Amino acid sequence: MNILNIDANYWASQGLSALLNDKGHQLLACVSISEAKQVLIYQHVDALILELKTEVDDVEATYVFLRLLQALYPHVNVVILTEITDSALLNFFANGLSSVIILSKAIALKKIIQGLNLSGEDNGNIRFRGGDSSLSPQEFNMLKWFSQYSSQREIAMRLNLNNKTISHYKRSISLKLHCGNNVQFHDCLMKYGFNRNIL
Repeated sequence: MNILNIDANYWASQGLSALLNDKGHQLLACVSISEAKQVLIYQHVDALILELKTEVDDVEATYVFLRLLQALYPHVNVVILTEITDSALLNFFANGLSSVIILSKAIALKKIIQGLNLSGEDNGNIRFRGGDSSLSPQEFNMLKWFSQYSSQREIAMRLNLNNKTISHYKRSISLKLHCGNNVQFHDCLMKYGFNRNIL
């Protein structure tokens, strides 16, 4: 089995390589989604392990990549590793992507391998289960706009939406992500890999 691992600092690659090489599996490592796209063009891949957010890629880039991956390579098993614990965001990924396993980044390497189902064991017990709260697709798409513009009026103008609609989105997202104020909301967006660079 060929396993592609997107790992910015190779922390998981080293351990996984040691565990998998003696079992006849090949681990391919790259540091970003753009590198992974190149690997997928030229190399058959059976499974993918990646972080929800890297130093290079935010959660939106990861989601778009995984949607494309599942459309082009539906046979590829996907394990997502993350330090993010916000159930509304994780539920969005779990609901929007079929057959992905979401695991804590601190989980034992053995559990990651179990997530790939290399042993043929049932891995249902390690699939992410959060609360009922989930970001809607519209709310998820708004995250980048809130990270890039501090003015709701400017966002409304750029998206040709009513300012009250933008305000509603921000309130709803803040509640789902448990942000009590604008500073916490901004910190949350930074945690997801978004920056404040103006388009």
